[in-house]
Amino acid sequence: MRLTHVLGAALVLGIACSHYDSSGRRVRTGSTRFDAQSLSGPGFYYTLEEDGTWAGMEGDRYERVGDDIRKVGAYAPTPSIIRPSGSVQITRRPDGVQYVPSYLSAPIWTFVTADSQPIPPDLEIPLYLAARLGLGGQWINLWTPGSELTGIPLDANCSTVLFEIQGRQIAGWVATQGSACPDPRYPGPDVLAKLVNNRNEIWESPARPPPP
Repeated sequence: MRLTHVLGAALVLGIACSHYDSSGRRVRTGSTRFDAQSLSGPGFYYTLEEDGTWAGMEGDRYERVGDDIRKVGAYAPTPSIIRPSGSVQITRRPDGVQYVPSYLSAPIWTFVTADSQPIPPDLEIPLYLAARLGLGGQWINLWTPGSELTGIPLDANCSTVLFEIQGRQIAGWVATQGSACPDPRYPGPDVLAKLVNNRNEIWESPARPPPP
């Protein structure tokens, strides 16, 4: 899947529904939702199975092999988020996590946290699947109005999305492999504040709240 397709899917899924809060801001809810046990959105549903694999409605399955995510049954004729016989390497950062596919056609995703703490290991696989299937949030790129106000350099090969997981602010950086994109870091609360004020909208978290 090319980067343009990923970004297009993310933007389309992100406008699924909305309402307004007491301040008159539009509260938008992306259609892709996930937690440590499942991931769902329009036309797809994945669950964590007892054997540790993530299984989809169409028969595709993904597993962790060491620090890689791989498709189970590489040559099975089913839909594939990860290229058959390919893999996605998970690199843990002190402030987040990075996903690097073994093939050049898929983008590199890097997630960094505002609190400079890691992403929980049990969210690593559903977060990557959600990124490929469409994350709702405040997008910063060449195609989204207001992005030029953030101070982040805009490039056709680079995009950023700001959202939250379980109350924690996250920045997702997506880049085509080989491109010269800014070093992934959390851009600061002022950037999010500018976007919220300029677009008059806030986003609900794509992560389902943990059980009580």
